Amino acid sequence: MIEDITFLHSNWIAYIAIGAIVLWMIFVWKEWSHFGKTKFWINITVALFAIVSLSLIALKPTIPILGKNTKVAVLTTGYNTKQLDSLKKAHKRIQTFPYKANQPIFENIHTSDTVFVLGNGVAPFDFWQLENHKVHYVNSDMPSGVVRFRYDHSRIVGEQLQFEGLYNNPKKGNRLILEGPGGNGLDSISLESGKKQSFKLATHLKSVGNYTFSLVETDSLGKLLSKDPIPIKVLDRKGLKILIVNSFPTFETKYLKNYLAEMGHEVLVKSRITRGKYKFEYFNTDRIPIGAFSEKNLQPFDLVILDAATAKNVGRGSRTALTNSIKQNGLGLFIQPDDDFFRFRKDEVAFDFVKEKRTETSLVNSPKITIGKYPFLFKDQFRLQAVHKNIKGDIVSAYKHLGKGKVSTTVLESTYELLLNGKTTEYQQVWSELISAIGKKEIPAVSWDEPSILAIQDQSYPFTLRTAIPKPEVTTDEGYRIALRSDIDISNLWTGTTYPKKLGWNRLSVAQDTTAVLEYFVTDTSTWKAKSTYDNIQRNRRYFDKSTIKNTKQFSPIAPINPIGFYIFFLMCMGYLWLTPKIEKE
Repeated sequence: MIEDITFLHSNWIAYIAIGAIVLWMIFVWKEWSHFGKTKFWINITVALFAIVSLSLIALKPTIPILGKNTKVAVLTTGYNTKQLDSLKKAHKRIQTFPYKANQPIFENIHTSDTVFVLGNGVAPFDFWQLENHKVHYVNSDMPSGVVRFRYDHSRIVGEQLQFEGLYNNPKKGNRLILEGPGGNGLDSISLESGKKQSFKLATHLKSVGNYTFSLVETDSLGKLLSKDPIPIKVLDRKGLKILIVNSFPTFETKYLKNYLAEMGHEVLVKSRITRGKYKFEYFNTDRIPIGAFSEKNLQPFDLVILDAATAKNVGRGSRTALTNSIKQNGLGLFIQPDDDFFRFRKDEVAFDFVKEKRTETSLVNSPKITIGKYPFLFKDQFRLQAVHKNIKGDIVSAYKHLGKGKVSTTVLESTYELLLNGKTTEYQQVWSELISAIGKKEIPAVSWDEPSILAIQDQSYPFTLRTAIPKPEVTTDEGYRIALRSDIDISNLWTGTTYPKKLGWNRLSVAQDTTAVLEYFVTDTSTWKAKSTYDNIQRNRRYFDKSTIKNTKQFSPIAPINPIGFYIFFLMCMGYLWLTPKIEKE
């Protein structure tokens, strides 16, 4: 026990120790006339005890309040009392500590044994407080509500907003409603009883701007249960200049050119009719005849779409011009596959495929819609960027970077059949995602990488900025300047963090370029409660499952010793020394 007693302020300890020794030596000198008698040894011993007691009163020593094998339970929001009762039965001396975010969990107390974290878990910014502890996370039941969702928060006007999610523990009869910015219902779905239910809500976006849609839940009587924001940026359509070259007219191209024209793109179609004769079609553009490819006549185009036969038989000069335009000017190239395309020699095509038997698939975004495909899948390789994946996670459309541009293709076949089957939205989504992914991009002076369009009021919102501006200055709507940190290896990469206070749409802007703006939406902790709880549970699971216990010395919880005992013992010793001479005189 003595070795467990700890003292603070080592200098103060030294001063008191020296003073105690000097005081005791004075007392020994005072009693020296009785040297050799029993009285001498008794008196100096009692004096030593008195001086030690006085020193301990001044030093205020502490002792462990928990044993070496004591368990500790940290109680976070939503903890299960039954789980706590079970722990108390298993570990009789378990100590409990309530958790408050951004506050010390144990104050100056550390445990040398196991920590149980109960409930929804600690906030990620408090993980460091448990770094050197052996932690067992005992999570509570998963919350009821929307625990996962996904949607593209930046869409083009005229496209469709598709909001997909997973509802945990749904109650039969409740409804989920997608509300527009004006509060009008746009789409809805009824919940069924069960453990989990996937859902999908959609609506067309009709005008440009920043909007806040909402996911509303009502009970069977129409009573409002919750309302959570769905912020979205609707961008103006940027028309691309697209060249389509086919060795012969196809249904795929027929429907594709019509769709591209309806979307406002400038489209030039060149289809071979017979040997040496071509048919030209123009949509939203002037009549510009085009012969063999050259860097000059490819310069105006943002995207070139070739069928597999044309891509294979293009001449050497045209191939060189096409390759240079992709590498140097950022031109996008899409190859429409056919049966022979997958047997091209590897030096003629930049993709590798794996043969399979299935000739139909369903995409992740449209799991209930079947689309025809060739009996191949992409071999997932480094540099391969997926555009579409099927519900099993296999890549069915992809591209690779080639210099500044991209080369792309797909294993999907006869996508126009979606239109014939009345699946217009799904058809448009497939080609919209492909065109957006591979078309020529203007390189902005400033680009932002945002982790999420949703930010939480008064909580950190990190962002990344890429710019050639030497020392960019980022400011908030209120005019506050945000400190930026430059990447040590990439000179044009900057990171920063802001703590937004204003609810609703916020923006960050670059002082040197007023057009370089990052817009994001700020909400508070009262929204998306089920998802935030679910995400925190998952973060705690991952962190505490993979964390390793460091072999560092840990200290037991300590508390100061009550000095009353020292006072009483000191008075007894001093009373003996004062009373003994008086008794001897009598």
